[in-house]
Amino acid sequence: MRLTRRFILVACALLAISPLLAAVVGNSVGNGILHPMRLNAMRLQDTQHMLARTGATKEDFSAQAQDGVTLKGWKLRPGVANGDWVLLYHGVSDNRTGVLGHAEFLLRRGYSIVMMDSREHGESGGDICTYGWEERHDSVAITDALCASEKVRHLYALAVSMGAAIALQSAAIEPRIEAVAAEAPFANLREVSYDYAGLDVSATLGRTLFRPASMVALASVQKEGGFDPTDVSPEKAVAAASFRSPSHLRDIRPPHPLPPFGADLQIRRGSKRTLDRERRRPRRRARPLADRVRNARREII
Repeated sequence: MRLTRRFILVACALLAISPLLAAVVGNSVGNGILHPMRLNAMRLQDTQHMLARTGATKEDFSAQAQDGVTLKGWKLRPGVANGDWVLLYHGVSDNRTGVLGHAEFLLRRGYSIVMMDSREHGESGGDICTYGWEERHDSVAITDALCASEKVRHLYALAVSMGAAIALQSAAIEPRIEAVAAEAPFANLREVSYDYAGLDVSATLGRTLFRPASMVALASVQKEGGFDPTDVSPEKAVAAASFRSPSHLRDIRPPHPLPPFGADLQIRRGSKRTLDRERRRPRRRARPLADRVRNARREII
């Protein structure tokens, strides 16, 4: 009986101090959000192998952001180009070579590619990562530099994770991006903070027991980053857009032997939940990419 009582007291004490500890942890979480670890080196050998398989060529490409940050990346051209270009966006803590599989899929179908390191990632400059707040304007600068040096028939975006969130926010202010295929974007930066606060184990922990960590982290982000984290919202960006087709973003699945892209994302007009992540379905043979992205064109209000 005494052991049971002692166990209950210890458990209650831990529950009582957990929010306080979480608040302390929140300071370091905020720093981790703005300065994500660079977990992957440049996969240069894999890049050369991919170019050899596709017969594509690569050249260095750079753009100057509106705040003076230099963004670095590549332009990739297939052997026979169809005149269309695709902006590829990588995920957090990665670099441009994290989307080589996507690049190969597109190059084989005649699309030219722009692969850039996001700010505070890879070889690009920048002091902080803002998950789309500044990066959307980076997309405008990249598009300006691309259109100034190339004849672009149509421009699309294909992105994963953090890059998917950036692409959605970019398309809301850059009308030259005609369509976006987004894999696993976040709804808003608050949801990201829940993941960090939940120690990447469970976002539910971040929303409940460790919620103070999320609150402190977002306050820290706002103080150091100079922007309101609640304004970083792909969900809001999509809700502000008007789509020509009921399903603007369509899943794009490569045929075998490339790996599946992951969860599908569709955005439907009039849906209460703007971002609708469907469960992964069995892969099917995809329609030609050109048909799928043409059906996804839209215009921004």
